[in-house]
Amino acid sequence: MEELSSNQAALGAMAQAITALDAACAQLSSQELPAGQAAYFAWLAERTAQTLSRLQIHAADAVQRSGSHQLDTESLDAIADAGAAPTDEQLAALHGTCTLGRSSFKDAADLHSGWLGIAHGAALSRLAAAGSLIAKVTEAGERTTPDCPQLAAHFANRNVDPRPAIGAARAIRNAEADLPGPQARAQLEAQAVKLIAQEPASAAKHLSGLITEQLQAQRPPEALFAEAGLFPRGTKGGLVIYQLKVFPHDAELIESLRAKIDNPNTIAGNREQLNELVHASYPNHAEPAASDEPAPSDEPAPSDEPAPSDEPAPSDEPAASVEPGTPVAPMPPTPKEWDDAPSMPGWARTPAAEATEAEPPKPPSNLAPPPEQPFEDLSPALRHLTGLLAVLRANRVGGKNPGAGLIAPQVIVHLNYEKMLAGAASFASTENGLPLTAASARTLMCNAGIYPAVLDGKGQPLDIGRSKRLFPPHMKRALAARDRGCLYPGCRMPASRCEADHVDPWEEGGQTRVDRGVLLCPMHHHARHAGLFSLVVAEGKPPAVLLPKFLDPDQQPRRNTYWFSAAEVLAA
Repeated sequence: MEELSSNQAALGAMAQAITALDAACAQLSSQELPAGQAAYFAWLAERTAQTLSRLQIHAADAVQRSGSHQLDTESLDAIADAGAAPTDEQLAALHGTCTLGRSSFKDAADLHSGWLGIAHGAALSRLAAAGSLIAKVTEAGERTTPDCPQLAAHFANRNVDPRPAIGAARAIRNAEADLPGPQARAQLEAQAVKLIAQEPASAAKHLSGLITEQLQAQRPPEALFAEAGLFPRGTKGGLVIYQLKVFPHDAELIESLRAKIDNPNTIAGNREQLNELVHASYPNHAEPAASDEPAPSDEPAPSDEPAPSDEPAPSDEPAASVEPGTPVAPMPPTPKEWDDAPSMPGWARTPAAEATEAEPPKPPSNLAPPPEQPFEDLSPALRHLTGLLAVLRANRVGGKNPGAGLIAPQVIVHLNYEKMLAGAASFASTENGLPLTAASARTLMCNAGIYPAVLDGKGQPLDIGRSKRLFPPHMKRALAARDRGCLYPGCRMPASRCEADHVDPWEEGGQTRVDRGVLLCPMHHHARHAGLFSLVVAEGKPPAVLLPKFLDPDQQPRRNTYWFSAAEVLAA
């Protein structure tokens, strides 16, 4: 028999790889692995997934350009017979013959879905990715340059994960119809490549922000005002649905409210009192049962309360009102009138009420009493709804709501002073990372208190710094303005829940200076002092994290960019 061609040999190698992977999985999944082998198993599985992502796009490109959907029945039968364990003879016979008559599949997407069992939408997505990252194929079968040549170069690099490039190409492709022209598309693509190279984990978030800015810049204010509003969307499943469309500077009020409620160290996040609010609002209903479905992700957002500190964040109660060493009790609810003793909660009871209380009526058999569920076990969405309703109830005429005054949203904006003076189109973002247009930023500044923490072009706070052991409030504000949240790459803990740490330990001669301080969440603060990563400071640059070699083989100093706007990341 003739020697196999290089293509036939490569297909045989892929078939053998499938058999080898199946055998390896069966072996490794049936054994109790040592910790090191289990970790390597996970590493290899993820590396295999990266390779498969690239293979799927290249296979879609090959099917598209070769016209495989026109293969005759005999050719498709031969492929099915070869399966995952082909002989050399079967490999040699896989050249295939395309029919001139009616074929089994009308196009490449139909072959993917009708034969390979891939969802039609996923098949179209793979073919579109091939056109963006490998080559575009015309209806005549001619190959042209890919739609995203810069991302295509990144995708072709076998040493990097191809999935961020695939996702970026998809995002740009979906927004293409709304972009002003080819120049804007090319700019977005260049920015996507830079974001992926700098911080792959947050590249998708920042690219989405860039696309949103591009689209917002094209829309006149009249169009935005025409769509903004609160819209009722009817009732479904026993719940009333509303849709809310707001401007970014108004959205920050909601983000601030969410941040304060998420933070158990603020007055707004007082779990015991918020739990009472839930039970007071729904006295005759049990808490929602835990669902098997995963709850929607609700990441914490930054808040101005409490300020970051060297120690775990304290309560919002003034320190001067409590003697040292005395535990701080939860805020007592506002007194409320009660018609009868049985409905009176425990905190409002008096000895007289206890003595005269009648036998409580038995609840209906079909109504379960509300379980004493810790507030932290409630979904973040219900927690935020409770806080929002508390704000609305606090403004009722004659209302005696125990949540009155509990939550006070506050908007914090970070702006680049030099860009603002230069008349840049974008120079500000909120503490929660929402980019602001120039008009929105100026609207907020008309009613804002300005902190004297000015940032230069490299993000270094100027004119702030005093030598004390603990970071004073004005230095904590400067650290929050610079770091925005925990410095550890990929961490999503906002500045309000972080602690200020010295780059150089105080006991070893370190100074309390903004340029030698960082914000770390409690977990990463402890990890740093446990030696799990290091902090480094390059000349003229803010402190950065140096990850261990197994996490970052290149050993590059890195800063967390999650809370920054895309423009700030690209300018860094």
